[in-house]
Amino acid sequence: MIPEVRSRLSLKGKTVAITRPEKQAEELAELISRLGGTPYLVPTIEIKPQRNEWLVTRLLNRILDEQIDFLIVMSVNSVTSLVENLEKLGLKDKFLEKLNKIIVIAIGPKTQREVEKRGIKVNIVPSTYSSEGIVESLKKTDLQEKTAVILCSNKSSRHLPRELEKLGVKVLEVPIYECTPPADHRKVLAFINALRQGEIDIVTFTSSFTAINLFKIASQHISVDDLRESLRRTVIAAIGPVTRRTLEELGVKVDVMPREYTIEAMVDSIVNHVSHVKNE
Repeated sequence: MIPEVRSRLSLKGKTVAITRPEKQAEELAELISRLGGTPYLVPTIEIKPQRNEWLVTRLLNRILDEQIDFLIVMSVNSVTSLVENLEKLGLKDKFLEKLNKIIVIAIGPKTQREVEKRGIKVNIVPSTYSSEGIVESLKKTDLQEKTAVILCSNKSSRHLPRELEKLGVKVLEVPIYECTPPADHRKVLAFINALRQGEIDIVTFTSSFTAINLFKIASQHISVDDLRESLRRTVIAAIGPVTRRTLEELGVKVDVMPREYTIEAMVDSIVNHVSHVKNE
């Protein structure tokens, strides 16, 4: 968005819930605050190391031993978890040397920056920052009998592997970290109470599992119909089509989804939506 236009728009007086993991909420919270809004942190996801260390060790050694044509990095968490595991196993230098001989794909510019900080060259960033964008960016390549490694979480969708397999790619998924609901439900329950009291204006969802976990936790304490009803009184923002579909499957209408699937674009879309509603 053009800075002059953005400065005329505002989230003043709006409380915006952020369902991202707490350590990753800072950027979104800062953007909301800068526009006069009040960030409300309610992490519905925790990022943890992969508990099955044997699985990770086996898969990483397999990457070193086999012919790999593509490495697909699905998130910043994938990068940091990969490096942590490699350092623990004493494989970092050998692994990074191999990565610089294959085609590395980062799902978006933030992931690209994190990969390149580690001394790994990124060859492809899709124009659309999504699984669909990755598939489109590879369709022009001869993929028959190629092997792709996907660094992902234990909860990642199988959409990307399925689409690549249709194109003749052998896919090796490496669930390098885990996404789990928070062990402590108190913040989520306080958020649900704030929703019921009408204290939340906007709720942001940056992945399918931020939504799934919210409903999972809520179902243990209240009727999910009550949660849906409370969410209907707020503006619901989804970062992209996968998250949007998940929310709709959960019975939640999505009001805002940016054309570019980034935090900044989502905030711009929220501001535009709020401004449009205000001017009606």
